[in-house]
Amino acid sequence: MSGIRSVTAPDGAATGVPTGRSRVRQPGNREVAPGRLALVQSFVNSLNVEFGPDEFASLGGFTRWLAEYGPPGAGRGVTGADRERAVELREALRALLRENNGGDPDPAARAVVERIAAQCPLVLGFDEAGLPGLRPAREGAGGLFGEVLGIVVEAAGEGTWQRLKSCHDHRCEWAFYDRARNRTGRWCSMAVCGTRSKMQVYRQGLKTAGASGPQGGGRRAG
Repeated sequence: MSGIRSVTAPDGAATGVPTGRSRVRQPGNREVAPGRLALVQSFVNSLNVEFGPDEFASLGGFTRWLAEYGPPGAGRGVTGADRERAVELREALRALLRENNGGDPDPAARAVVERIAAQCPLVLGFDEAGLPGLRPAREGAGGLFGEVLGIVVEAAGEGTWQRLKSCHDHRCEWAFYDRARNRTGRWCSMAVCGTRSKMQVYRQGLKTAGASGPQGGGRRAG
């Protein structure tokens, strides 16, 4: 039976992280991304930008993450180069999730994804029911990277990839799944990230108004 680990979420509270097929609450009481897209979400959220930790900060941490989230045997034979590629791919995917939330296109991030995808090919395989599908050609970390990128392509075709976004608050950038009908969600938690972002805009407006207001000490026309 799959379990749930507790980590610090972007709203500062302890929240569950899905292990296996579990579905638990995310910041703002959101549900995790549907189906296999939850693996991509967990991959990006292996770093909590605002509070930590970074599960890929060490080779041991990355190996543990692979053992928990990856296919059987994914954590065996992992190298430092694998860990570095994992960080590079994670941050490239985060940049693409910023695009999904209205950010500017990031050609450098797209190039990273394409380069790593070329190193982690997918091949035709059959599941237990005899249905064909694509699966990683390699095992270990490379297989996990291939699986993650295959899910991205699959989700883009289904229309769910565009709903996986990086929180619009640059201090947070938690990957969340936007279930709004018109895909207007901007923050992982409206109560926390949304509120403080709006307060920042409000304060900036006050400063701008004060700077452009009447200046004291001038001479009166007479």
